[in-house]
Amino acid sequence: MKKNTQTQEFNDILVDENNIASFSYTAYQNGTLEVHFTINNPQGFHDSDVPKNDMNGLMEAALQASKDKLSTYEVPEK
Repeated sequence: MKKNTQTQEFNDILVDENNIASFSYTAYQNGTLEVHFTINNPQGFHDSDVPKNDMNGLMEAALQASKDKLSTYEVPEK
């Protein structure tokens, strides 16, 4: 049996040392991507461009991790 290795990353998005959002992802060896995004403080998140820019960078990183995993994936033979 071949294991489906994965990469996991967890990030808090901070504004003035306040955790206003959380972003995590798991990229599996076959390219599957699982993302969780939670806004903990809607007012703080929407009132600033900083967390939105951070989130965009984190999403780009997650998509790249998925692409990198898929590029080395070999479909197992049955």
